[in-house]
Amino acid sequence: MAIEGISQARGMPKDDLRRERDAQVPLHGKMGTAWDVAHAALFLASDDASFITGVALPVDGGQSARIG
Repeated sequence: MAIEGISQARGMPKDDLRRERDAQVPLHGKMGTAWDVAHAALFLASDDASFITGVALPVDGGQSARIG
């Protein structure tokens, strides 16, 4: 949703901005989708996660673990 405003502020075409943003994601070189978050939430709500009591689970394609 922010692409339009950032694109205008930087004087950059939206497609170029998206490519630049996607290149920053270590896993698969693309942004995730709502399904990626939904799958993580479904796992945490499942019996497979029955021993998990609390966790910070970034669903960000490795961006938060990236060095540099």
